[in-house]
Amino acid sequence: MAELFEKLPEKNPFEELAVVYVLYFDETQGHMPLLIYPVEKYKNDKAFMRPIKYHPIWFLSLDESDALDHIDLEFKGYTFFGKKFLTQSKREKRRSGLHDDTPETIVIVVSLPNNIELFGDELIRILTQEVKDKYGDMLFEIIDSEILQDEVIKSPKVKKRIEIGQAIKKKLRASIEETTNNFFSNVIKNSDATSIRMQKAIAYLAFKGLDVSHIESKDYKGSFSSIQLFDPSKKGEVNFADKKPFILLKINIIEDSQELEILVQNNSLEEVKGIIVKINHLKEYFEKEIMIETIENWFPQEELVFISPIIPHIDEYIFFIIDEVSNEKLLSKRIDLNLLKTT
Repeated sequence: MAELFEKLPEKNPFEELAVVYVLYFDETQGHMPLLIYPVEKYKNDKAFMRPIKYHPIWFLSLDESDALDHIDLEFKGYTFFGKKFLTQSKREKRRSGLHDDTPETIVIVVSLPNNIELFGDELIRILTQEVKDKYGDMLFEIIDSEILQDEVIKSPKVKKRIEIGQAIKKKLRASIEETTNNFFSNVIKNSDATSIRMQKAIAYLAFKGLDVSHIESKDYKGSFSSIQLFDPSKKGEVNFADKKPFILLKINIIEDSQELEILVQNNSLEEVKGIIVKINHLKEYFEKEIMIETIENWFPQEELVFISPIIPHIDEYIFFIIDEVSNEKLLSKRIDLNLLKTT
């Protein structure tokens, strides 16, 4: 009975906040997981990996992926942020037409609960940069070691290659853990709750048991809750503001008129000026603009509806909200009509 009273391992406080996937495109098997943080036990679970396997990031070219910063997929209460890039390779490929130096296609996906999806933009940017800068020239060795582990007979040379790759993988996992933990620690310490969306996200973090009592909110009296989560007497050194205040509330297909109806809210507490809203359609990776509208003043919490015609035989569209002056994409959303029809 003594084992019942043994101390259980301490749970990672951020385990329920983010899952990080590092994947590659295998020339014979397709989309394959290389590493999953915090746990890898589900990487062969088809149900768990379904949103990863069918994430739209796989089906976009690198140019398209770069143009959109990252690609998002919403699935059962989670948002999956995806980014694709190429890295060098020096491993023997298993398909004709490919050479040892044919670059590896790497995809990073960060999964966050929808309650805190506003942190995804920055987190995937930081993680992608970290992986590219520190491990970009070594990822092929992890891929090589993963493939070689499936061989029945392993020579001493093969065993050495596996050992090298797994050692790099261990360092990569530790790096992702440190980066992710530091990110959430800084978010919690240095947030500026100037939008309702940020306030709700911080409330979610508090619900998960993380200390957010020191975060300042100038407008906490007008927040969504009567519970004061923030202590105005304490400040973080740097504010982590909600840089993308717009949220997409609903997407409908109007069957009678064959139109796409998109409802968007300015979820910040401030008026936003000079906004361009665009809808493009996609056909075989080519974009064509079908709607553009300029919003001079978008008031706090105001909901606006944008309507676009549905082009016959076109099922994929991209919705943009862009700052008119800086040309920064404040929101981008890929819309698949086939998925809308099944929900």
